[in-house]
Amino acid sequence: MRGLDYKRKFEKGITLIEALVATVIVGIGFVSVFQMVQYSVQSIGVSSERTKANLLITMVAEDFISVRNSDSKTKGINFKDAFVKEQITKNSSLFDITKCSPGTSSSTKGKNAEENKIFKWKNRFSDRRLKCATKNDQTDDTNDTKKLEVFTYCSNQVASKTNLSNKSRPCMYTNNTRYSSTPSGRKERFYDERYFVRMEVGVTSGKMKTDNKGNKEPTSKKKYIYFQLD
Repeated sequence: MRGLDYKRKFEKGITLIEALVATVIVGIGFVSVFQMVQYSVQSIGVSSERTKANLLITMVAEDFISVRNSDSKTKGINFKDAFVKEQITKNSSLFDITKCSPGTSSSTKGKNAEENKIFKWKNRFSDRRLKCATKNDQTDDTNDTKKLEVFTYCSNQVASKTNLSNKSRPCMYTNNTRYSSTPSGRKERFYDERYFVRMEVGVTSGKMKTDNKGNKEPTSKKKYIYFQLD
């Protein structure tokens, strides 16, 4: 025992500086772990919102395809042509959400397919189903906008054969190329008018940005889907 006691006389303990350094290192490790956990939770939330957005976009696309030729609120114009007319004449869309809305449980029905479907779509994209972050506390304006646009694609060298609403309407996007479509090599134009849809949905990212006035507002991640309507 005397030998052990003698050796301990020359043993030096941990200095205060060493203890402080060790504490700092452990603290940095804990902070890093907490940041990783916070980032993981945020990523899971954003991923969940994107998954819900994909489902809602698909539901709207299926709805639109099923009623594309139904009557709109304008006599003599079907549903898909009502969207085209709105974009050509007013440079706007019949389905354009720029504010956060809590939605409604009302079963109010419109007088036609256009009113019914747009009411249904807006209710689906309400705060009850998809998170929506407002720019500030004073307004419901948001960067998580939702918009549906319809575009026509055809050749402006020929009269539209499939447009039942307005045969003299010009193509929104033209393709005047001639294609070889016969064994003899005869080239023909892209005659039939086609309708294409772009659906845009903003999903909150959980991050903030600074606008031109120095105010902070939440950022939005845009998701798009394109599909042929007719």
